[in-house]
Amino acid sequence: MYLSNFEELKNYLDCLSVKPAEQIMVLVAGKSAQFVQDLIDHVNSKDIKMFGGIYAALLVGDKNKYEGFIVQKYEPIYSSIVLPYMMRFKMDEDCLKDATAIVLVDGLSSKMKDLTDTVYNKVGNKVRYIGGGAGFYDLNHRPCIFDNKGIYQDVLYLCIVKESIKLAVNHGWKKLMGPFKVTKSAENILAEINNENALDVYRDIIEEVENIRLGREDFFIYAKDYPFGIVEKNQTEMVVRDPISINEKDEIICVAGVPQDSTLYVLKGNVDTLLDASVQIATYCAQMAPKSYIPLLFDCISRAMFMEDAFEMELANIQERLDYKVEGALSIGEVSSQGNGELTIHNKSTVLGLLITN
Repeated sequence: MYLSNFEELKNYLDCLSVKPAEQIMVLVAGKSAQFVQDLIDHVNSKDIKMFGGIYAALLVGDKNKYEGFIVQKYEPIYSSIVLPYMMRFKMDEDCLKDATAIVLVDGLSSKMKDLTDTVYNKVGNKVRYIGGGAGFYDLNHRPCIFDNKGIYQDVLYLCIVKESIKLAVNHGWKKLMGPFKVTKSAENILAEINNENALDVYRDIIEEVENIRLGREDFFIYAKDYPFGIVEKNQTEMVVRDPISINEKDEIICVAGVPQDSTLYVLKGNVDTLLDASVQIATYCAQMAPKSYIPLLFDCISRAMFMEDAFEMELANIQERLDYKVEGALSIGEVSSQGNGELTIHNKSTVLGLLITN
């Protein structure tokens, strides 16, 4: 359910029946972030259990919403804040069979990979994962994950529900140059490509294509059009990594980790290839759709920046193929299961899930 302002949200919560075993997830648009503490106080006064995240924008049907709230109600079999390497979890594997893990994570945290690894090391591939990185449109890092106790940064919130999910991921980006080898990296910082300064290599590629010399000030203006494709050692699937800024050491900061010794490509796309990817995932999910389901969508913020006005065409491509209203968020990093069940962080991608209801 989408509510456009805090008064609407309060009135909705006042009428909402929430059982002791149930919990609400609240996704908050960035321009409504000032109401999160008021939201926490309100649900606590009503003894409603809650978790959520602040996102650049909310996705409702075929529209972007920069203000407002999305509320969904679940009955979790597990629900908790997760810190890097710190997670209390002990459940019978039979309880996890066909379950779905909803993952809200601080999308600008340098520990994002550590957080998702912590979850996967505990929970494994018995569940299917869907979620996205929270954070603000200006990409400045500040607290963006919350629950009944407060608002946090550098954390992950995990909610596992017993319902199963139909899931699809796609991005539409194509290889422009490569392969290269990542010869020096640490977490989400890319330092060297082929034993050369990564920024120099990347600048040379951008200069050849765009005929400009990439600077610190205009880095993201051009970098959002030329993401990296990463293939980890002993893997075959390529995931996209978003270069977002340059640090004081002239190293490239990405959303999520760039593993050392992985294979790297510089990618390029256009509006048509990205729109085609959204058609593919929506068609795939629609073909598998049960009679009753809840669509949940996490679509990348820099994808929306790249597509500009055409981004709502992507949302329309998805909505018109589904029977129920799509709800979700514009994310900084997308979370999903790979084919082998492994939890993976994507960038510049679209993750669509149909959560099956009775």
